[in-house]
Amino acid sequence: MWKQTLDRRYGGYQGTPPAALLHRGIEHVEFFDLSVPQFAGLQTLIDRFADEGRTTFSFHTPVVRPAEFQDPGIACFYLCENEERRERSFRLLAETLAEAGRWGAAYAVTHLTYGPTDSRDQETAEALARAACRRMAEMSAGAGVRLDLEFAAYSDAFHRADRFAEIVGGHSELGICIDIGHLFIGAALRDRDFYADLDFLRPAARSMHLWNTKGPDHHDQYGHTPLHPGQDPGDGWIDVEKILRRVLHNNNGIQLVFEYPVDEVSPEIQAGYDWIGELVQELG
Repeated sequence: MWKQTLDRRYGGYQGTPPAALLHRGIEHVEFFDLSVPQFAGLQTLIDRFADEGRTTFSFHTPVVRPAEFQDPGIACFYLCENEERRERSFRLLAETLAEAGRWGAAYAVTHLTYGPTDSRDQETAEALARAACRRMAEMSAGAGVRLDLEFAAYSDAFHRADRFAEIVGGHSELGICIDIGHLFIGAALRDRDFYADLDFLRPAARSMHLWNTKGPDHHDQYGHTPLHPGQDPGDGWIDVEKILRRVLHNNNGIQLVFEYPVDEVSPEIQAGYDWIGELVQELG
């Protein structure tokens, strides 16, 4: 019956297939862009990760791929000047929050910005961001699910970390998700101090996405690189240890998610998990 309900609601998908990403974290797992059959078997996934010791989970919008998902920005048109597109994203967020509440997810995550379709007028973009956060806070409260907004600096009219922190921080229902890869790339693209941006975001941070990169060109070629203790910042890698020491110093309750899907945990992947796990224990 549940599978039939999902089929009626989402009707399969068009265009590219769902990414179907399962991101392990510290005693946690985050589900993102699942297919209808996958979501129908969510309890099996939850149980499998619980057996690994990952006893809590979160949803990254969209948690289920909708039929009309043909534009990769459909989940984050919030700063688009086209009202119809914005409403599609809000409907998708509402569905994700409803499912998060039904399944008992610890929280949900959404992007606020999406560079290709966001308004290029600063005043308009900020007004849309404020309106979106007010509405998201109401939606979060109504669903009884906390909502974290992921920062990225790819939108020309709304990319400052301080403005993002100010607008999101005005709502107790909302928190910030620090994605260290996007933060690092954004600072490079905007010619800003990465750690200054980090310091604006960390007071309201409730979750973090962890992966590594050497910058925009490296990311374009390799995507989200799994963490490994051999990644030397002197070679251009993000200094993950320095970041975690800075962020977790007075806020060790932040949920950490390794944002790279892993079909099989190889020794190299496990070394990355262990590296971060040991650091978290030291800082705790």
